[in-house]
Amino acid sequence: MLAVGRTGLGMADGRAVYFQQAAWLILAAMIFDALDGFVARMTRTASPFGAQLDSLCDLISFGVAPGFLVLAVTRTAQRDAFLLERLVPAVCVLYALCALIRLARFTIETPADEGAHRDFSGLPSPAAAGLIAGAVLPTRELLRWGPGMASLLVGILPALAFGAAVLMVSRIRYAHVVNRLLQGRRPFVTLIEFALLLTLAYLFRELVFFLAFLGYTATGPALWAKHRLLPRTARPPSLSRPVRHQDWF
Repeated sequence: MLAVGRTGLGMADGRAVYFQQAAWLILAAMIFDALDGFVARMTRTASPFGAQLDSLCDLISFGVAPGFLVLAVTRTAQRDAFLLERLVPAVCVLYALCALIRLARFTIETPADEGAHRDFSGLPSPAAAGLIAGAVLPTRELLRWGPGMASLLVGILPALAFGAAVLMVSRIRYAHVVNRLLQGRRPFVTLIEFALLLTLAYLFRELVFFLAFLGYTATGPALWAKHRLLPRTARPPSLSRPVRHQDWF
């Protein structure tokens, strides 16, 4: 039921007046995505049917809905006819197809104990959808305070969708943030830091999601480039020579 419920959240109304609401509903679908597997394991109702249904709901909430959102938002701007009629729809379809491939690969490669893995192969589809939804959220406020910034965000939406699509089907490693945060005991100061982060997120809620998902998306290529381009530090040779039996004489 949680999986089906978040499908309805992902498929929000596509009219211009509801763009921001649609972005919020995509982010709300992420909460259900985090809860459905946890509830299934807690109630011991996990099944292959539920896993397949979860992937289908992920495709709608984090693949189809963000693609439609990019298409709808860019159509409201005065852009070149070629971009609107050819390029942007192609990017949106590519995004949905890459989300489908990413989810199929995740279903096959994920171990039975989902809480055991600490990394993803490729950008997770919820994070990709969060990047697009986060870019749409501040546009309404920026129209009042900085129309140029709002136009810039709308203009780069297709580029963000294309970049997220490529990263979803890549083999670049991404950290499983939820599992890393929940595993093990944490000091009390972590709770205070978390409360401060929630306060800042509420005060700057339109912008903080975009910055958070943009930062998470950038960590994968940044770490990949660090490991590929920077030379690995060689371990210094041991100063002490191993003692052999004949050295005693």
